[in-house]
Amino acid sequence: MPERLEDAGPKAEGVIIGSRGIMIGLALGHALKHFYQQAFLLLIPSLKEAMSLTDVQVGLFGAARTVSGAVMNIPAGIMADVWRSKVGVILAASLSSLALGYLLIGTAHAYWIVLLGIAVTSLGASLWHAPAFGTLGAMYPHRRATAMAVHRMGGSIGDSISPIVMGLLLGGVTLLGIEWSGLEWRTLALLLIAPALLSALAVLTFYGKVRGTEGAGDIQNLAAYIRSARGILTNGTVASMVMLTSARAMAHNSLSIFLIVYMDEDLGFNEFKIGYHLSLLTLFGVGTAPLLGWLSDKIGRRPVVSVGLAAIAILVLALLPFGSGLPFTLILALLGMFLYSINPVMLAATLDAVPRGTEASATALMFTGPAIFGAISPVIAGRVRELSSMDGVFLYVGIIAGVVAAAALFVPMRKVPQYVTA
Repeated sequence: MPERLEDAGPKAEGVIIGSRGIMIGLALGHALKHFYQQAFLLLIPSLKEAMSLTDVQVGLFGAARTVSGAVMNIPAGIMADVWRSKVGVILAASLSSLALGYLLIGTAHAYWIVLLGIAVTSLGASLWHAPAFGTLGAMYPHRRATAMAVHRMGGSIGDSISPIVMGLLLGGVTLLGIEWSGLEWRTLALLLIAPALLSALAVLTFYGKVRGTEGAGDIQNLAAYIRSARGILTNGTVASMVMLTSARAMAHNSLSIFLIVYMDEDLGFNEFKIGYHLSLLTLFGVGTAPLLGWLSDKIGRRPVVSVGLAAIAILVLALLPFGSGLPFTLILALLGMFLYSINPVMLAATLDAVPRGTEASATALMFTGPAIFGAISPVIAGRVRELSSMDGVFLYVGIIAGVVAAAALFVPMRKVPQYVTA
């Protein structure tokens, strides 16, 4: 008989209590990864102007990010589940890929090379998610949403800092009579290479010291893994959550790409103003992510997921009458409380329903679905913007978010006993 986690005795308890350093360390790495992901968004206006791109071509930036991420999600999940002791190497490879992607972007003189650079950075980002979230899901089975929300909080910190830093570096600053015009976008992209490489080395060192009982395990029994993983594909809760996150990603990807273009072209914001407005989409999530995670561990996943998704839909649609001025700023701040913070709760709902030892593979599915369905959405949004301005994009995103919120009230979200597969 497989061993229940709650009956596993001291070893299981040691995994939960003795691995707190993993939660903090992975959150710091997640912050850096998201800093790099958000940094590219601030380069979009410069790229669009320098290469004379259309809105559809800008939309393809979002498609390149999501499609290339989909390619790596499943392999990353399998590797992290089967070779748990090699997770540190996988995470270091993730950060190294970010450096390579920015090298390509910074040296690109053709549109397709920029797309290739975006694809490489997205591959690196995908290498992070399944190993990191899967490890947390295995180590904190009774506080799963809380652990993942702390990890998401790290991502929100990176998301919030990056636009402000990039806005200052691109737009320059005038202070006390001293004026600095900022960096050229190619120069800034190349400057981002070194920090990513140094961080990859730091991850290897850190993870080797604090990976804990679960992270130090040997290769999992492959036959046991295959038996458990097979059931994920027919699991109703997993399928439902993948569909919900996929539709949510369609809305999110379109909004994040074209808000930048909207603030640049329609509202006439400078780089710094774009940066701090973009940071509002994640800033308040630093606090709400762990709060929503803790709340869902206490009262259940469904009410938190449903209310969070409904709030996103209402706030996006509110941009139709309030798309400028102070109301625009306040709506972005309120969106920041839910836009990213709901993701870890949805992921926790998925991992509640899968056997122990398959957490990374289930996480990979949760990121692959959104990558596939979210890939085409920015292109559609680009065409919608060309035909009906930004109001059409807000309506498109708001309707999708509303449908997802309604569906969350009915889809299965069941919790099963957690079994050790090896």
